[in-house]
Amino acid sequence: MRVRGYTHPDFRSLRDTVRWCTPAYGPGGVAIAVYHRGELVADLAGGTRDRIGTPFEPETLALSMSTGKGVMATLLHQMIDRGVLDLDAPVARYWPEFSKNGKGAITLRQAASHRAGLYSIARVIDSSEEMFDWGHMVRVIEDMWPVHLPDTDFGYHAWTGGWIIGEVLQRATGKTFPQLIKENLADPLELDGLYMGLPESELPRVAEFLIPKFPRKVLRGRPRSVRARVRRTASTTARWHSAVGQFVDAMIPPGLGDVLGDPRWLTSVIPSGNGVFNARSLARLYGALSRGGALNGVRLLSAAALADATEDQNPRIGRVIPFPLRFKVGYMRPVSLGVRFSVAKRHFDLGLPNPHAFGHFGFGGSGAWADPERELGVAIVTNCFGGRIPGDLRPVAVATATARCAERRAG
Repeated sequence: MRVRGYTHPDFRSLRDTVRWCTPAYGPGGVAIAVYHRGELVADLAGGTRDRIGTPFEPETLALSMSTGKGVMATLLHQMIDRGVLDLDAPVARYWPEFSKNGKGAITLRQAASHRAGLYSIARVIDSSEEMFDWGHMVRVIEDMWPVHLPDTDFGYHAWTGGWIIGEVLQRATGKTFPQLIKENLADPLELDGLYMGLPESELPRVAEFLIPKFPRKVLRGRPRSVRARVRRTASTTARWHSAVGQFVDAMIPPGLGDVLGDPRWLTSVIPSGNGVFNARSLARLYGALSRGGALNGVRLLSAAALADATEDQNPRIGRVIPFPLRFKVGYMRPVSLGVRFSVAKRHFDLGLPNPHAFGHFGFGGSGAWADPERELGVAIVTNCFGGRIPGDLRPVAVATATARCAERRAG
């Protein structure tokens, strides 16, 4: 398979990583980009962007789902850094209608750290198409009751957190969410692929979202039917049923499989789940964050703001997702388990130690992060759910490969 794009000689081995992250057969592509010490050292792509074989190029845009949460977190911390917002103030200070139904004391920090108890989206909407309407979703959030007392527990706010943080940002600045991305991130860093709320003019640049039949079928179901499918092959204990219910309620809004990849999904503003990016734009953004918040004279965040943003908030296993993701204030820590796995007699490390790294991953295999210790900004975007390496292990493989290249270069 041909790998297209540029690599610095010390990062040449990432060409093999692209091959391993791309399907051996059938459609699907991937792009990987890396900044090291403020320099673009890899901007690569391989595979196809659609079912007819159009090449996936480094500039190709891809739906990257929750990877956008890290972009949103960066916007949030910029506004805190500038004194526009107070991280420990109640959300209701900026959005008074939010205070209904026991939510008056929920702070921005709690909302951004998944401690607000407002994650059960499947209980409050009847169709994923409702998520296309920002104003409607704002009213839905206003009417929600917390699942648990805020700040007493945490559960991943897969969808709802985007409207909570996004509405606060819009009210505090008087600008739309896409405007904020453009004016505060994309334009200063000269990024050509950083969108939530994609302009229709950019639709031709977007790779087809190639979701496999079985996941799409599951995601098309109503919450009860999805739970039933999962339970047929799982333990029947009450505790397991509760865990499955929490996962489905938070992660799978009704009819999600019918709308993923729909042009309306791409052009709507769904901050928690419809980021459309190319790898080099994400890598440049995180390249700045990996160097204390600045790149080539453009400062995104102060060192103090970055330190607060990247402090661990939830070190243990919480609700919704049954393993520790080490959430920070809007970011998560990249996986670093320090074990090995094998695929087709090839051996891979499942992560290297990176305790200070931060970013966000997305459903389907995308992800972007900063590794300050190694001065790395890294991103992978894809339109398919697996390569020779299984889907959501691909960012781990990329993290490991880039860290090894950086350490060799430093040596």
